[in-house]
Amino acid sequence: MNLDYYLPILIPSILILFSSISVLFIDNGVNESRFRLSLILSAVLVGVSLVFLIYSWVAGIVNYTLFSKSLFIDVPGYFFSITIFSVGLLAILLSKDHIISWSTRSSMLSLMLLSLLGLFYMSFANNIIIILTTWAISSAASYAIAMLRKDYKSVDAGIKYLIMGLLSSSIMIIGFASYLVSTGSLLFTTSVLYPNLFLFSISFISIAFLFKMGAFPFQAWLPDVYTDADRISVAFISSVGKLVGIIPLFRVVYLSDPNIVEVVIFIVISIGSMLVGNITAFSRRDIAAVLSFSSITQVGYILIGFAMFTISPAIAIVGILVQSLAYGIAQVGLFGIVSHVEKISGTSDISGLRGISSQDKPLAFAIVILILSLLGIPPLFGFWGKLFLFESSFTYPWLTIIAVLNSAISAGYYVPIVREVFREGEFEVTKSSERDIAVVSAILSIILGIVIPIVFQILVSQIG
Repeated sequence: MNLDYYLPILIPSILILFSSISVLFIDNGVNESRFRLSLILSAVLVGVSLVFLIYSWVAGIVNYTLFSKSLFIDVPGYFFSITIFSVGLLAILLSKDHIISWSTRSSMLSLMLLSLLGLFYMSFANNIIIILTTWAISSAASYAIAMLRKDYKSVDAGIKYLIMGLLSSSIMIIGFASYLVSTGSLLFTTSVLYPNLFLFSISFISIAFLFKMGAFPFQAWLPDVYTDADRISVAFISSVGKLVGIIPLFRVVYLSDPNIVEVVIFIVISIGSMLVGNITAFSRRDIAAVLSFSSITQVGYILIGFAMFTISPAIAIVGILVQSLAYGIAQVGLFGIVSHVEKISGTSDISGLRGISSQDKPLAFAIVILILSLLGIPPLFGFWGKLFLFESSFTYPWLTIIAVLNSAISAGYYVPIVREVFREGEFEVTKSSERDIAVVSAILSIILGIVIPIVFQILVSQIG
């Protein structure tokens, strides 16, 4: 096979692995300039990897297998990889001013990069072993990231996250073992030897990854982690870390044989996630708590796409891909805002946002755009993700109506956040990486919202 076919995997792998090791040697934990150098190196190499993947996709290096069919280089894999490196780059830049005082700052950078590397391989996985090994890398890194601040709340949240992760990992291993027996292959396949055992395996695999995604009824750990862990750690966990559940579940369902049992499972959990997330978010005034329960609702929307794999596969897949990127960008920006506001006003309650519109207009712009993107207001990026997902469910109009109603209901806790921004109050204008990346995330949500309708038909034709 031509060497060019290996480059989309080898180049990002070498760059990310090199940077994850290098930052540990460059930064001695004392000199701030050395930390900034390591952060710049990480950001540049992640950016180069991102550009190279986009170039490879545009150049048509797609739809082939590597390494004894263990990796399948396809369009969804490219899109997920671009999502990983885009959101990961934002998270790395977001952390610049916040973690500089940490004794574990170089470890934080290295673990973020290792998590990206694991997810990168997971995006193209066509083999049970690839999923298991990359899951271990990305999950272990995310558990450590939750605790790296080393304060009581972060460690407590990290331990809860770890325990739930170990539980989901155990379930995942049972599921994959059953999958191997039911198909007789380590590769993801549509050839099934024992249908009943196959359904059992898919159920257990789905439960394992739904734990990681924080979907109902497996969401109990999520609010504690999102509200107690350090805000920058949560910005990474809630955006990139969420993909540790979405991507492997996508690869298994996409490359295997979707069936009616999966449709029922995903529809029930989707509706439950939307309802529980929305209902609980209404009773919260802490921004981080609102975002944590909102995250459960957002997973509910994404699961509509999983349920529609057998009905409208191309549109459902595009909806999952677009919504994952839109959600990731918004989460990084919003948790960056929570961190920034908390440092200035001393609280993460929505009352801490008062005075921003008159004192710090760029920050007010970022908050409004990112909240409206999560709400799904056109023409922002988040609108198109929801639109594609809802469109894929038109065969079940009652499901579309439930999803649209839940999206409208979520305005009840999103709008008060925007309203507080425009109330009178005192707010000090302070420069920070969190503020800057929040503004960048908002601009990206606008630009991508304009671009995605143009490339929609291209995506559908490449996937379908």
